Amino acid sequence: MSLTIDGKAALKAILEREDLFNRVKPADLSQAAVKLAKKQLNAAGQGKDHLLALKMALGDDVFEKCLDTLTAHQVKLLARRLDPGAEEIQVNTGSSALRHVRAILSGSVTASAASTEAPTSTETPPKKNKYLGRKAFRTGR
Repeated sequence: MSLTIDGKAALKAILEREDLFNRVKPADLSQAAVKLAKKQLNAAGQGKDHLLALKMALGDDVFEKCLDTLTAHQVKLLARRLDPGAEEIQVNTGSSALRHVRAILSGSVTASAASTEAPTSTETPPKKNKYLGRKAFRTGR
């Protein structure tokens, strides 16, 4: 006997034979759908097009529920993935990042291009302290 099960086959059996699984309530199925969609939201490499297709497949209500269940850190990562060049104020809190993600997915805001050039610094780097590595300095003598 295998220790792993075929999850797709198990889900298909539950959905096809509702008479056998009469204790599985619609709320349980929606929770399972939200959990699976949340995994997809957190998956790396998912762009705007993938998320819009997921939203269309799940429906607006379930997709919004998935977005609401994400932690602040996950929403910030999602916002940075969708818009790498976003200003810090747009993604510094979970609620602002969620607002930015919703704006990008609705099409009201376009993702800004990430700046590839390094910021130029006019300041000179600070001098190294020549005493920092000396034994007399470390031992206190």
